[in-house]
Amino acid sequence: MKTAVWTGDESDYDLVDLTHVLRDGIPFWPTHPKFKMEQVSFLEKGDDASLHSVCLSEHTGTHFDAPSHFILGGASITQIPVEKFFGRLAKIDAEHAAPDSTIPAQAILDFEAAHGALEKGDAVVISYGWHKLWEKKERFLKDWPGLSEDAAQLLISRGVRLVATDCLSMDHFTSAKFPAHVALLGAGILIGENFAHLDKLPVWSFLTALPLPIENGTGSPVRAVAFVPKG
Repeated sequence: MKTAVWTGDESDYDLVDLTHVLRDGIPFWPTHPKFKMEQVSFLEKGDDASLHSVCLSEHTGTHFDAPSHFILGGASITQIPVEKFFGRLAKIDAEHAAPDSTIPAQAILDFEAAHGALEKGDAVVISYGWHKLWEKKERFLKDWPGLSEDAAQLLISRGVRLVATDCLSMDHFTSAKFPAHVALLGAGILIGENFAHLDKLPVWSFLTALPLPIENGTGSPVRAVAFVPKG
């Protein structure tokens, strides 16, 4: 089974924004800087223009981890070929996963049996239903599930270009050694975290998610958008 092939005609697709809005109070990793936005110039006060000062981590909101985030000598975000940010996207439904658990490689195999094989260059997003908890900060920041090391290794063997999740981390809440991060980033596969609105995606679509070109960046916030074939 294979999905519709990208035709290049935007009128054949609906767009789904997979990005959380950046604003004060959004969830963040406890040891990372929190998002802060402050207005420093005001039209209403007679200034020539309005503008804000913004302070954030490379890993704020919906973002990518580059290999250098966990891998010594790994590629930075500006060293990732731009082609990696475009292409077919598979959504794997893992809302059945128990809190603070990991999904096994068998979950990937079950997906392929039902929907068709993952192919080299595909992107994969795993929907745990955690994106629905984004506004419930206390709940979002604990007990999220994650990807097991064997599932990560299977995705590596498939040659996917990136793996994303709607949780704060690709590894589960109490993970101490971050095996999914180490495996995927060690293989040069980007990790996406805090993806939004995954309930609006079908099994197959097309993804574009462009990071900021932060020199030596270990990651970057992204604006992630899915192109969903109409019908």
